[in-house]
Amino acid sequence: MRKLFVSSMLAVGLMTSAAAFAEKYAVVDIQKAASDTTYMKSQMASLEAALKPQQQKHESLTKEITALQQKAQNDAKVMKEADLKKLEQDYASKMNEYNSNAAGMQKRAQDTLENINKTLAPKIEQATEELRKAGGYSAILNRSAVVSLDPSIDLTSQVTQKVNASLK
Repeated sequence: MRKLFVSSMLAVGLMTSAAAFAEKYAVVDIQKAASDTTYMKSQMASLEAALKPQQQKHESLTKEITALQQKAQNDAKVMKEADLKKLEQDYASKMNEYNSNAAGMQKRAQDTLENINKTLAPKIEQATEELRKAGGYSAILNRSAVVSLDPSIDLTSQVTQKVNASLK
């Protein structure tokens, strides 16, 4: 009786492991799929163009701040008290402007990325689900969670193509 029980448990175990091996999996590099979309590329190009004047201002402010620092280092010992105070005020003013400009660029970039994410995330999810169903996959995993894989199960480019098609 015991042998029969062990044999039947072994058979069940083998069938279960065979069923587990029958599962079909794929991977998607979600970040790459998103960054390769024409939508993301156009939004990033628009952001760069919109930020260009602020970046130029930032570079100009950096040069002005550096010049003020150099002047303070070179001339502070021979400057009059009033001139030194004016230099400190100019420096503080430029630093405030610099920080404000940097915060404005950061906010603009963050807002743009949030809008891109709001648009792309559901499209990527939808494309991935369509590919899962069409390919008969049990699961599609994020590529970053997989250590090694057969490149034939990477669906990243197919997700990008589906997202591009859905955003036309």
